[in-house]
Amino acid sequence: MLALGFGLLGMVIGSFLNVCIDRLPEGQSIVSPPSHCPSCQRPLRAYEMIPLVSYLILGGRCRTCGERIPFRVLLVELGTGLIFSLIWLRFGLSWETLFSSAYVSFLIPIGVIDLKHQKILNVLSYPAILTAAAAALILHWESLGQYLLGAGVGFGVLFLLAAVSPGAMGFGDIKLVLFLGLAVGFPLVVLVLFLAFVIGGAAAGILLLAGKVGRKDPIAFGPYLALAGVITLLYGNTIITWWLRRIGG
Repeated sequence: MLALGFGLLGMVIGSFLNVCIDRLPEGQSIVSPPSHCPSCQRPLRAYEMIPLVSYLILGGRCRTCGERIPFRVLLVELGTGLIFSLIWLRFGLSWETLFSSAYVSFLIPIGVIDLKHQKILNVLSYPAILTAAAAALILHWESLGQYLLGAGVGFGVLFLLAAVSPGAMGFGDIKLVLFLGLAVGFPLVVLVLFLAFVIGGAAAGILLLAGKVGRKDPIAFGPYLALAGVITLLYGNTIITWWLRRIGG
């Protein structure tokens, strides 16, 4: 029941993250004006902003003008709620739950915005880095070196790729992996990079085969880093342990 309740909180936060996703790329305030239909500009009533429920009742359209509400709104609310439930099941009532929830609340808008606009915003990445640095100091003072090493390794790998192959990586990706390195530490940052390249490579292959992108078209890497980061936050230690046992016979 507690995991369900935390998941419901996650859906509420997901609703706010949708506001961030819509407004931050345009340089707009996430506070003012209040939530409204971007088509007809009518302010939304409270019952039109209930996560998941409002979308389903309204049939995914504005009650006044009939403009379609992006399906992404529903996915972000559901996804955030699901991940928050998984965080609670993984960490329970703890500092890890607090900071992991904060990390996810940065990773979701970073990934979605990069997927849509192919840019990672400083207004999200810098606070994320500061939050991860604070968590490392508060939770992991005795092993702080591992988290600094994680940040250094992640930053170094993508910076080297960007230097060797200009245009392969944006500086936004480098800042994102710096954040993730501080969040998960070493050696888990290696898992983040591995998963991001595997998932990103598979997705790029599918898009190429489907004709959605060309060989020279840029493909955002941030969404795959963000997804790899979420997986590692939740199950990184389990994956590493399984792998070590597997290679150890």
